[in-house]
Amino acid sequence: MTTLLLLIGLTIIMLLAGFPLFACFGVGCLGMIFFLEMNPGFAVPAIFSGLNSFVLMAIPFFIFAGGVMTAGGLSARIVFFANSVVGRFRGGLGIVTIVSSALFGAISGSSSSAVATIGITILPQMEKYGYKREYATALVACSGILGQLIPPSIPMILFGMVTNTSVAGCFLAAAGPGILIILAYSIINYFYCRRHPEIRMLEKTNAADWLRNMAAASRKSSLALLMPVIVLGGIYGGIFTPTEAGCVAVVYAVVVGSATRSLSWQAFKNAAEETASIEGAIVFIIAFIIVMSRIFTYERLPQAIADGLLDLTENRIALLLLINVFMIIMGMIMDDISAMLIAAPLLYPLFMSLDIHPFQMAAIMAINQGSGQMTPPVATNLFTASRVSGVPVSDFVGDCVPFLLLGSLPVLLLVTFIPEISLFLPTLFLGN
Repeated sequence: MTTLLLLIGLTIIMLLAGFPLFACFGVGCLGMIFFLEMNPGFAVPAIFSGLNSFVLMAIPFFIFAGGVMTAGGLSARIVFFANSVVGRFRGGLGIVTIVSSALFGAISGSSSSAVATIGITILPQMEKYGYKREYATALVACSGILGQLIPPSIPMILFGMVTNTSVAGCFLAAAGPGILIILAYSIINYFYCRRHPEIRMLEKTNAADWLRNMAAASRKSSLALLMPVIVLGGIYGGIFTPTEAGCVAVVYAVVVGSATRSLSWQAFKNAAEETASIEGAIVFIIAFIIVMSRIFTYERLPQAIADGLLDLTENRIALLLLINVFMIIMGMIMDDISAMLIAAPLLYPLFMSLDIHPFQMAAIMAINQGSGQMTPPVATNLFTASRVSGVPVSDFVGDCVPFLLLGSLPVLLLVTFIPEISLFLPTLFLGN
């Protein structure tokens, strides 16, 4: 067991040192096989059976759909629509950022892509209306968590795959907490804007003009807004599976982009190349994680973690708090995909022993991993937002603290101790 823990530590050190993810997990995986004197013959069938997954095919399709929509300008229409709805209220542009991140998350399923796309579109407007660039960057970075919570979500697809849990149920379980975080972030933004009178509102109109503008924006953005309706409606209406929904999303994005002549051949080609690059890296990571998970099982590491925590305390509340701290730390030092693939199989037996429903576990893990992405040292969302805005992470990380302490963490505690928040929608749509 000591050798296994040292090799896990080596993998984490390589991650912190900035080595490519597939190299970190590849070295860790091969090291475990060699130093634990295992027969490497088990790895090939394990990888083949793990990657031979219909559910896993959904990931490249949703990534590709998000890329095509961005290239075709449909994501800008989402921001335009959100602006017409809430832009006239105090702190409206901040709320536009939050809502747009949620809407884009309902297309791409990725937090980092939501940060990049929404950031490029909204940051110049926020500066124009008096928002400090540091605060605007922090808001964009923190709102990226909604890409993991608002379905479809790539981490939830991975959770469903490694725990053999319904992906549709995981989507719904994360949606409730996502709505709570939208509300919490909007309230935090409102009070921030009240303390900074230099932030100007968009031109205020009477109710009739507001409704007229919103109707016009709805018409202009209708094709973009229709995609999440088709995708999610199809999944929960039983028309197609999440994987088939990803295919439909790609076809829809291409057809709309071509029909509106906003999608060029070069932009389509670039989106395809980027998707292939991202998916190639993900497949390598998943392959190594599958082998690692088998090694963890052979070495009884999940049981050892469960026993170790139970030795510390048998109090259920204290155990759940310790698990949350452990997952947040994992989110701080790993990207969301890696953290989900490692933590889910490790902690699944412990959650089951505490009588936590798999859907509730999925929601808890999604919030934890998303919170970790706004907390250094790895903090994928922070570094993505920094690249988009040109503001160093050190200059805006302090503005992220209120969203973490007053937004994400309270919602995490509510979801951890009130199961109905995450189980209400799965029960409503999928039954008991």
